[in-house]
Formats: sequence, structure tokens, C-alpha cells
Amino acid sequence: MVSYDSTTGKWVIIRTGTFDGKFLKKRMTITCDFYKWADHEPVEGPRACSLQVGRLMVPNSLSGKAKGQAFLDIWEMSPDRLVVTEGEGPDMVSQQFVVLKNEVLPD
Repeated sequence: MVSYDSTTGKWVIIRTGTFDGKFLKKRMTITCDFYKWADHEPVEGPRACSLQVGRLMVPNSLSGKAKGQAFLDIWEMSPDRLVVTEGEGPDMVSQQFVVLKNEVLPD
């Protein structure tokens, strides 16, 4: 996470990885759609999500995670949706964001 503006509810994140077979570095401007904790009711709105600015988030799959490592998945569900899911069972938190801007940065 690079920044969060509480007045607009906009997050800016830098995302790196292989997308459509090509390694890219992207800057994404996103806003929260909803936050859902385990089987609790979802909380909707641009200020419902909770991400930590400055945190390095390295996704891992259930099959590839090391023992004791918490589950974390970051998924671009569509060109305009980003989903961050972490934890398991009663501690699982899923946050869905609307992608407002998606820019490819130079290497």
C-alpha cells in the first residue's frame, strides 16, 4: 500500500507480477466496495475496508503457503475489481475494491 486519502476514500497501491504472460509494475487507484469478516454481514462503502499503508503484501495460495503462514490472496477479479482475502475460517476477511485507475509503470 502506498497511500490512503481518508477524505476521498481512495487507496493507491503498487502491484507487481505477471499479467497476461508479461511482468508488469502497476499503480492502481482503488476505493472500497465492501468488507466482509467470515460469516458476519458485509459492511459496504468507500470507508469500510482496512488496509495498512506501507505493508508489503505477498500473496500465497493455500497449496503453496508455508506452515504457520497466513493465507493471503490478491485477485484482479475483472478490469474494474480487486479482491484481497486473508486469513482462514472464522478469521477470514475479504475486501473488495473498485479499480478507478490502473496504470502500467516503467521498469
